[in-house]
Amino acid sequence: MIKNTSYTYLFALMLFSACSGFLDEKPNKNILVPESVSEYEALIDNYDQINLTPVLPFVYADDYYTLASNWQRFMPWQQNAYLWSDDPYLPDESPLDYFLMYRKIFNANIILDKVNTAPEWSVDDLNRLKGKALFWRAHAYYELAVLHLPIPESGFDESDYFIPLVTDAELGSTKENANAGEIFSMILGDLENSLSLLPEIPEYASQPSKYAGYALLARINLYLGKYENAREYAEQVLAGPFTLMDYGMLDSTSSYPFNLFNSETVLFTNMASQGTVSNDNIAFITADLMGSFDSLDLRLPLYTFSNDFGTVSFRGSYTGDYSVFTGIGLDEVYLILAESNVRLGNEEEGLGNLVSLLEKRYSGQIPILLGEEVLLETVLSERRKSLLFRGQRWADLKRFSYWDNQYYILKRSLEEEEILFESKPENFQLKIAQRELAFMK
Repeated sequence: MIKNTSYTYLFALMLFSACSGFLDEKPNKNILVPESVSEYEALIDNYDQINLTPVLPFVYADDYYTLASNWQRFMPWQQNAYLWSDDPYLPDESPLDYFLMYRKIFNANIILDKVNTAPEWSVDDLNRLKGKALFWRAHAYYELAVLHLPIPESGFDESDYFIPLVTDAELGSTKENANAGEIFSMILGDLENSLSLLPEIPEYASQPSKYAGYALLARINLYLGKYENAREYAEQVLAGPFTLMDYGMLDSTSSYPFNLFNSETVLFTNMASQGTVSNDNIAFITADLMGSFDSLDLRLPLYTFSNDFGTVSFRGSYTGDYSVFTGIGLDEVYLILAESNVRLGNEEEGLGNLVSLLEKRYSGQIPILLGEEVLLETVLSERRKSLLFRGQRWADLKRFSYWDNQYYILKRSLEEEEILFESKPENFQLKIAQRELAFMK
């Protein structure tokens, strides 16, 4: 169903992080280079590489907790991240999240380098490949920016924070280090340029479409505090072939109530599988979060189940199985619309956006209080519940601290020790792993 590729050069790339800095590695002369349109298409449609997102935002966020006995089974960087270290990797550890995103960028740059040579391919082929490559390069850089960079134009001093900006497929070439403003300028430019090139309806939801481009732009503009832009892009998505599921029609007795590529899936991505951090016998939902759901809320019985050992686990992923859906669903689009409208002072429109979603999520009267500040709180509360285990909570906590001066004290307990994290802007920029720092200018 999903295209894959087994080119030798892709396996060679997997080895780069084991020997030195990924971005400093010289290309192997024996690496095979694709030639045909179908080979390049297979490279950018390679689901097992392209549709992955980092694990660190999930580990750092407060969607879950685990027990000390489970924490002991984590890899060292996961243990450190669970304790909110801003430098989780040991000196000899490979930063796998970092590698996964730059591999995606590298694959996209292979496509863009080829397209720029003006091969004798059809215009449709060239446009389609370029659109996909621009989309996924932007997607990867956004994930990196959420982890390592401040939010630009927020007033926070971003002068000490950089990540490598890679715009070609020559792994051994000189890389420029770019700040948050430069990275987001590229992200937005790539996405906007991709819109006219992407198909309206892709073959699979794992491939980007024009609507996925609008949805990702809506997500990113919300993060950037550009609510007018976020609203406009989100509205474009509503014209697409997506429909909200009526949660009242779903089977809460099913092991996994939601189907893969369901009617709400605008773009499918999932969190990379890195150990056991999100397994249902590892990651548990707190009583406080459980208590935030109303008794008439249909999400809770579909999202959760009780384990035999007295904890509550998550099962409501739009992947249709145990893996964590990090893509963009239509529910998130409605929440972006509602939040943007309320923040812009359009309370009636924002309320309408929220009600359109919650009508499909509640079995009775929807509990909504009016008034701009109260309505915003309601929107954000519903966002918290709808996007549970979606990989978006860390970015939300970060933007709340930047734009709203809203700070939380997150708490975790481990072996009778309480660990605290204060969600201030300066605490959200993770350090680049030590083994990669040597290869940055």
